[in-house]
Amino acid sequence: MSKALYENLEGLRFWTEKELKRRNEIKEALVYCVDSTLRGINQMWRLSQVETPLMMPMAAMSGSYTRDDVFVLLDAPGGESQYGLRPETTNGTYELAEASLREGSIRAPFGFYQMGPSFRRETSDGATAAKLRFNQFTQLEFQLIMSEDTKADLATPLRNELTKAVSRLTGREARLVESDRLPSYSSETIDIEVLTDSGDWREVASTSRRNDAPVIPGHKPLKNLEIAFGMDRMVVLSDV
Repeated sequence: MSKALYENLEGLRFWTEKELKRRNEIKEALVYCVDSTLRGINQMWRLSQVETPLMMPMAAMSGSYTRDDVFVLLDAPGGESQYGLRPETTNGTYELAEASLREGSIRAPFGFYQMGPSFRRETSDGATAAKLRFNQFTQLEFQLIMSEDTKADLATPLRNELTKAVSRLTGREARLVESDRLPSYSSETIDIEVLTDSGDWREVASTSRRNDAPVIPGHKPLKNLEIAFGMDRMVVLSDV
């Protein structure tokens, strides 16, 4: 398994080539699952991979994070605005999706996804390998944006197919459960959990019907389904 080498800081992990290859295999399998499920419902869906900066303005961060939760940069990349390391990939994907809609370079329904590191201080109960909670961790996140009047239920088939995919990829029992926390941006959040060797259920993904889709003048109202995977947990629980 990955190791903590910097003064045994449990929240900063080093990953081997074998683990990185497994992470990419899991990513490709999950992307295929989402893409094929969407196209099975509506052939108009287009899924695109994107990448956004690891640094972001503090003012753009979700109100659910405070300065105690994030790593603040001493020197901003430009200007006087305070920047920090992103605590999640969502904001960057949203910014790019909104800009693409405004430019007219893309139209709903479409999905943007990205895989990359995020950073949190985890000051409340610490970052440890035992908890599968790290200060730097890898997320695979999908933002699936569609017209508000879309009648097809995407969430249910995607959740069901992804739960089966998680079970196949980890070799463990997987289940869907209602999240014990409902973020302010969500009208419904359902988690995917897997059964660990110790008999505990551990969250590996969350799926949310978001209520903060971009509002674009001249465009139909939009809605969004978010799917976010903790890839470090997926790798570790795959028993690589």
